[in-house]
Amino acid sequence: MIFSRGIPLSVVFAAMYGCAGGVAGPAPESAALTVDRLQAATFNGIFDEPVTLVDGQYEGEPYTSGTASRPIVRLIPGVIATGDVTGDGTDEAVVVLAHNSGGSGVFMYLAVMQETRRGPENIATVMLGDRVKVIAIEIKDGKIAAELVEHGRQDPMCCPTSNVRREWLLEGNQLVEMKQAARTRAGRVRGHLVWGHETRSFSECETGREAWVFNESGNELTAVYDELTAAPYQPMFVEVRGVWEEAPTEGFGADYGEALRITELLRAENEGFGCRLDLGSVLFVASGNEPFWRLQIREDGVALRTIDEAEETVFRAPEQSEYAGLVTYYSSNTRDAEIRITLERRRCLDSMSGARYAWAATVEIEGQRLQGCAAEGI
Repeated sequence: MIFSRGIPLSVVFAAMYGCAGGVAGPAPESAALTVDRLQAATFNGIFDEPVTLVDGQYEGEPYTSGTASRPIVRLIPGVIATGDVTGDGTDEAVVVLAHNSGGSGVFMYLAVMQETRRGPENIATVMLGDRVKVIAIEIKDGKIAAELVEHGRQDPMCCPTSNVRREWLLEGNQLVEMKQAARTRAGRVRGHLVWGHETRSFSECETGREAWVFNESGNELTAVYDELTAAPYQPMFVEVRGVWEEAPTEGFGADYGEALRITELLRAENEGFGCRLDLGSVLFVASGNEPFWRLQIREDGVALRTIDEAEETVFRAPEQSEYAGLVTYYSSNTRDAEIRITLERRRCLDSMSGARYAWAATVEIEGQRLQGCAAEGI
């Protein structure tokens, strides 16, 4: 049985600070673990010592005498699921708790409650994360599932945007998370690839997470690795499209906690900026040789540097058009100098470093035509 309702963080904050009441939600009539009883229950796993709620809330002593900052734990009454998670034939309840210590963080928890002769008993608790939005929870086939909005790699702490589904099984007094294909994230990732007989691993730039690699992108990946590296098991920077999934249970890959299935090679280089290249604030970066030039395309402007100019030439916010598989940006600057950048989605080879790119770039400026490669922003 399910009773769930997403609670925005603004409501959680308001409820915790007394600006608004919690979202009301009666438990199913058949459930012995009613909202009223759960709002007076005792919970473990948040602090070192258990906390007991009064009218759905616990308030600890101030951290410093005379200040308002204190630990607060609140049960969110509008997000409750009931079902059998212990396998004993009777229903348990799963509730959501919000914990705040006076700062901006709001740490969300799932707690499993069981009916006993002493009343509702908290038999397991797991933290979901800081400022995670809980959309819905359910119990099905003995598993607890939660639909959440978590933080993506570029999200500020205030505003998570990544929709995920997470599932747990109760083992003893612990909630053990299941690795499901529904939780995998397909998309672009950057990091260092190590390829050899005993090691085929990937380490992500932003998080450092390590994974065993399954290559479904074709022979180019291994061919480029052999060409750009000088010694076995030497890390090579790559940007790829892939999917995170469970690690293999046998062989060398069993030593890793997860696997990355690479479906497309976008960029590879052994000499260059690699993980240090900031792609978070640009639409594209491009560069070329003979003569050397480097370009950044942003929403608010274009910046070009050439070997002949000591400083960047800055252009206004560009106009973008797409036609026949090409992406074109046009802009001008205060001297009415015009620049046109044409990007084509095809394999591009840097003539000096041997690096591979997913985009080829052509820059036209004041009668000059520059050729090079480009990387897409994140």
